[in-house]
Amino acid sequence: MSRSVDAVRSYLEQLEARRGREEAVLAGEFSDLLARSAAWRTQGVRSTEAGSRCENATKNRYKDVVPYDQTRVILSLLQEEGLGDYINANFIQGADGGRAYIATQGPLPHTLLDFWRLVWEFDVKVILMACRETENGRKKCERYWAHKQESLQTGLFCITLTKETQLNADIILRTLQVTFQKESRLVHQLQYMSWPDRGVPNNPDHMLTMVEEARRLQGSDPGPLCVHCSAGCGRTGVLCTVDYVRQLLLTQRVPPGFSLFQVVLEMRKQRPSAVQTEEQYRFLHHTVAQLFHAALQRTSSHHPHAKENCAPLYDDALSLRPSPAILAKPRPPGGVLRSISAPGAPTLPTMAEAYYAAVQKRGPPAGAGPGSLQAPGKGETPVYSQVTPRALRAAAPVEDSLGPPPGRVPDNENPARSDAYEEVTDGAQTGGLGFNLRIGRPKGPRDPPAEWTRV
Repeated sequence: MSRSVDAVRSYLEQLEARRGREEAVLAGEFSDLLARSAAWRTQGVRSTEAGSRCENATKNRYKDVVPYDQTRVILSLLQEEGLGDYINANFIQGADGGRAYIATQGPLPHTLLDFWRLVWEFDVKVILMACRETENGRKKCERYWAHKQESLQTGLFCITLTKETQLNADIILRTLQVTFQKESRLVHQLQYMSWPDRGVPNNPDHMLTMVEEARRLQGSDPGPLCVHCSAGCGRTGVLCTVDYVRQLLLTQRVPPGFSLFQVVLEMRKQRPSAVQTEEQYRFLHHTVAQLFHAALQRTSSHHPHAKENCAPLYDDALSLRPSPAILAKPRPPGGVLRSISAPGAPTLPTMAEAYYAAVQKRGPPAGAGPGSLQAPGKGETPVYSQVTPRALRAAAPVEDSLGPPPGRVPDNENPARSDAYEEVTDGAQTGGLGFNLRIGRPKGPRDPPAEWTRV
């Protein structure tokens, strides 16, 4: 079996091993990323002198996102016309070690010419745009392409729109003809229309479609992909990271001990604040886990004897798309992906079939029995606990795999009879739902209310 497949499997095993702790783990890792990035500035590992000069500072869309001197893009085209060498952009290395990406900000009105100088000088064939021109009433990027049946003239560059296609609900593909000094080139632009600033896409599938289409359009051309959002860091960093990992898979270069933390750390060494928020960092882990699972599933289904013949991870790029079963996994409100252990865990019963919550308003009464629910180590009763209907008491395979639900005491710690509820204490309360001291049982119905079955 290839080393790349071994590395993919090892990475997924590590994710599975920390299942249930990933939220805390990822929060700690992202805090570490922020701390290291801040230290690079204070220790002189990274500097931003060029972008901080007075003549260049006005070319920065955001004063706190200034390109590192060590990896900044230096323009030479048209310097003889009195144009400077500065643009708010950085090179980022790809899976092959070359300059695979140019991460840049969305152009300002007075940097449109610099943007097209960059595209032309470095022979950019594909531009990935992860923002809208205006978001939440604020200008995020100047329009640098032409409307239909019109042309855009900026300096010596003339840009016309030759074709516009809606690939899906989120992505628009435009084909631009760029003319400079009687030479014309085609440049493709992919724009993601619904990716919120500092947030994540609603579904990784469309983002993966965007990356796949970019590579299809790029073909074998060695030039870099130009990737930008508004600041050129958060959403831009996510796109670069996903494409980077995908290229590792395609070329079977996933290294032993692969670490997404290290990949993002290297991205941040080359472009300030690449992958800007913890939510984006979580989203990356979810998406990479999907890619890796899809690759292993492809290997297993097409090459059952992969161990002997060292078969490739997959036959074509489309096999890197996550399976419908994985994409169908429910997401919590707000769109934040909480679990990276894909594919999904065993299907859970509905709330009406499994548990319902009981509210505990005060601490336990004096002399409460050993079955009363106590918060571990605190001596306090939790605000909510989950109560199991009698019909499901005997079967506990779901809890065996996932552990007891929050707020519940494991069965082996509760000496109550098998047909009893988990006890819910309610102090000295004498009316309504609560604990009936006379019979030693909670008040109220013995099964979930009938209305719950309609939720």
